Amino acid sequence: MNRLATYLIFTFSVGLVLLLAPPVYSGTSDPIVSSTTPKIERQISSQVYGNRYSNDILRGVTLKDIYSFNSKQTTKLGPAYANIVEKSSNFVKCSPPVGRKFTYALCYYSGPNQPTGNNPDNPPLPCKLSKNGLIANCTCYAISTDVAPAKVPYLVDINAISNAEIYNKTIESCGKDGEKCASGDTRPAVCEAINSNLLVPSADMVSVFSLLYMQNYTSGSNGALTNCTGNNAGLYAGCMTAPCQRTGKFDANGNELVNCECPVYKGPYQIGQADQSCDANQTTSGTSSSKSNTNVWSAAYNPSNEPLPPKSTSCTPDMAGKNGCPLYDPSTDHSQLISPTGALCTNVCAAYNNSPQTSSNVQVGYSCDATLCTTIGIGQEKDKSYSPSVKAQGNLINKACSGIHNISNFEQIMLVESLANCSCCASQVCGCDGISTETNQAIFKLNQEQMTQTIEPQCDINGTLCGKP
Repeated sequence: MNRLATYLIFTFSVGLVLLLAPPVYSGTSDPIVSSTTPKIERQISSQVYGNRYSNDILRGVTLKDIYSFNSKQTTKLGPAYANIVEKSSNFVKCSPPVGRKFTYALCYYSGPNQPTGNNPDNPPLPCKLSKNGLIANCTCYAISTDVAPAKVPYLVDINAISNAEIYNKTIESCGKDGEKCASGDTRPAVCEAINSNLLVPSADMVSVFSLLYMQNYTSGSNGALTNCTGNNAGLYAGCMTAPCQRTGKFDANGNELVNCECPVYKGPYQIGQADQSCDANQTTSGTSSSKSNTNVWSAAYNPSNEPLPPKSTSCTPDMAGKNGCPLYDPSTDHSQLISPTGALCTNVCAAYNNSPQTSSNVQVGYSCDATLCTTIGIGQEKDKSYSPSVKAQGNLINKACSGIHNISNFEQIMLVESLANCSCCASQVCGCDGISTETNQAIFKLNQEQMTQTIEPQCDINGTLCGKP
């Protein structure tokens, strides 16, 4: 076992004591530690761990029984913690759990002491080397289903899964490169582990990849990355699936910030922002930003030098960026594949018409579709004026989508979107027409608010979900 694995095992073992301690909760539906016997029994009954640990945990399990750090050379270019991405299928898609709050971390833009990116509201997200140099403590965004509803997927690099057993289970079902899970027909084991908070013992959440903050960090003359190879290669933090802890800190816009313990690797890498210094202790002008020179970038390496995620041959519904599916196109006939009068659409429309209602009797399925995808950037690719603040995005999504995780037939809604290859579109594809007066009025107001925030609503793009004043 190498030094890094030994260090991480020792660090996580402290958390295992908490995992088996009396119950402690965060004050929300998101558990900080899962501690009561019923809670443990529910978690360990998941597909990932099966019954292997059900009796062991209740009797008193040791850390090595449930966690083995993945130090394997998962690619020819490096071990799991090098965060290597060789092809688009390496990023397996995960859907957050439905029916409860869920949180993951995003560390891809962390590194220097000072804020980076193109949005003046971006907070400082430093990554500081530990004294032994084996890990970096990185300040990262926490993204909950309050901000990014369960409809919005997150991505995991299959080569960078930190739990050895979960890595083996994932490549067993998805293939070594993830290609067998690319269609979405197979649910990756790593998604179940993360959604059950079982990937790393004692972690409040783990770091994954998301495109939700992309527009705040991806401007510059050289595209959406900085290439640190050759003489510029060096130490960087491989934060994919790293364990994270809540700190109680928030940025000026109210976004939660967490601390993630990311293994450090030495080699070539890319920063997920353009025109940055490869030395996280220097500003882009070359001046020092850190007196101690202990900052490193949170980064990954794609030998093709392509911004992450690499271009895929298929699209993902409700995800922003080049691999996301477009909005509904009324000129496309989906009826040959999805019958508006068939059982699938009947169930989908019933879910929309009876979707959880807000205090104003608004059907959240419709209001969320009218707002979510356009707000995160889908359909805005040609609109150069699109520049909503993170705070404005969060407020809009929360207003339009609060309660969406409780909608019935969720998987059938996502199936329609997957079959139709479009985003926030199931109600249009199925021709659902049960929108109430209150919902129409709410959608009309949400569309007006989107336009105020430089967002073009679906109504202006495809003539649907326009609402009524």
